[in-house]
Amino acid sequence: MFWQIGELKKMYDKYKKLQDALKNVIVRAKDNSENPIVMIDISAEMKLKEVQIVDESYLSPEKKSQLEAAIKTAFEKGQQKAQEIAQEKTKDILGFDPSNLANMMGGWAMPNIPGLTG
Repeated sequence: MFWQIGELKKMYDKYKKLQDALKNVIVRAKDNSENPIVMIDISAEMKLKEVQIVDESYLSPEKKSQLEAAIKTAFEKGQQKAQEIAQEKTKDILGFDPSNLANMMGGWAMPNIPGLTG
């Protein structure tokens, strides 16, 4: 029984270390335009830290949809990169690949339940 408590403490310490590592990783992403319209900073724990409008000419009402698209693009790029980093840090710190969790659990996967899956 006491060995289980020790194992739980080790796992808690690893998760705490992972959480601290993810909190301190910031990804900067730009939209896809040749001259960036926006830049965003997002942490590896998927928290949006900052949005910068680099080209203020897009603050005009005529360019609203372009600005919105640029923000969306930058956020998606940053989010994807942050997820990749989080996955690598998880492998390094916890010792397993979170994307392979279903295989680790004997191939279990979420059943296809109408209305719950897309």
